[in-house]
Amino acid sequence: MVKIFLDTNVVIDLLAKREPFYKDAKSFLLLAQNGFAQLFIAESSLGNLFYLAFEVYKIPKANEILEKFFSVCDVIPGGRDSVRKSLNSNFKDKEDGLQYYTALAHKMDFFITRNKKDFKGDIQILVFTPKEFFTS
Repeated sequence: MVKIFLDTNVVIDLLAKREPFYKDAKSFLLLAQNGFAQLFIAESSLGNLFYLAFEVYKIPKANEILEKFFSVCDVIPGGRDSVRKSLNSNFKDKEDGLQYYTALAHKMDFFITRNKKDFKGDIQILVFTPKEFFTS
């Protein structure tokens, strides 16, 4: 089974049903629900995700939606090693670096993000946008 890491922007597309990104983001849930993939999100993303869900997008029934999402998506820690690697990396956005090194530490097969341009250089995980993942 493939291991897919979801960047925070893809998760909020799904939870907030942000158009035009929702359809592609929802397809990852279907993969997981049908046993074709395991989904993961970094523990470091939870604060941002909760803030966006409850305060920015004010998602109706956010508690229920998050519970359902986390029934098919595992939360993984980054730890000190991922923090250090991000701080010493060439990532302009260190939060992206933290996401990447967390995914790398847990041997993800795919890293799914909408800001793919920020993941260049010596990247050791296949990085796709949601649309690319389902069309390639």
